[in-house]
Amino acid sequence: MEIGENNNITSFYKKNVNFANTENFHLSIEVSPTNLKYTLLNTENLEYLLFKSVEVGNNLLTAIGSEEILKQTFFSTSMCYSNFPTTIVPNELYSEINKERYLQFISDKKGTIKTDKIHQNNATTIYSVKENIVHLMNQIQSGVIEKNSSTIIIEQLIKQYKNLTEKTAFLFINRKNIELIILKKGELILHNFFDVNNSIDVLYYTLFGFNQLKMNPEESNLYLFGNIEKGDENYILIYDYIRNIKFGSLSNTLSFNEELKRVSQHQNFSLFSQILCV
Repeated sequence: MEIGENNNITSFYKKNVNFANTENFHLSIEVSPTNLKYTLLNTENLEYLLFKSVEVGNNLLTAIGSEEILKQTFFSTSMCYSNFPTTIVPNELYSEINKERYLQFISDKKGTIKTDKIHQNNATTIYSVKENIVHLMNQIQSGVIEKNSSTIIIEQLIKQYKNLTEKTAFLFINRKNIELIILKKGELILHNFFDVNNSIDVLYYTLFGFNQLKMNPEESNLYLFGNIEKGDENYILIYDYIRNIKFGSLSNTLSFNEELKRVSQHQNFSLFSQILCV
């Protein structure tokens, strides 16, 4: 059942589910500077039951505090931070005492510095989130498992596409940047963010990544995620230059009720994949 869809809120949920009794549900949350998403998974049959996305503008804290369902008791809770200053450092170069300096190379924004281990790739994700956001989330859900969206994305892509023998690109298009990931034989060989203002920027930096790793746009595969749909400006321009493009999908181990099958998989990859990476 669709419970609300407008320019700011999209929400779907399974009919006849008692959301006042959530002790058998896992709550997954994704927080970005301009958007709040969350979903509920029934831990007894591993089926997703609810999805909600709220465009918050500059009112992220207000939006989080207004979602009463987030304050309930759950079997378990996880969340990821998306589109906050983030960098990845190989573990042989990583030093805990220098984590703030690593971030200074990419951003001068201050906040709580957090780290994740990417075990499949022997690397560390370093990211910064505003302190008031971290404080509020931990007040609402104590004991929540926190990760960066890039950590979840990379870990899950490696799991799903480990059998690909050729260099393969994965493009995540966000509102103001793109995240480009390239894997080969289950190993991360490129990860970078690029600020973009239009579809030409999206294409330019994608082709730049292909060129850096000597990937042929006529032959190499590119999987698309995030803010892109077939036939839109980004898609049309990318397809003019990169022939083998397709939309990414979620792991086939995940289950969705009929209502949630209407939710775009390639747009919500990190949110739904959380349960597989925490």
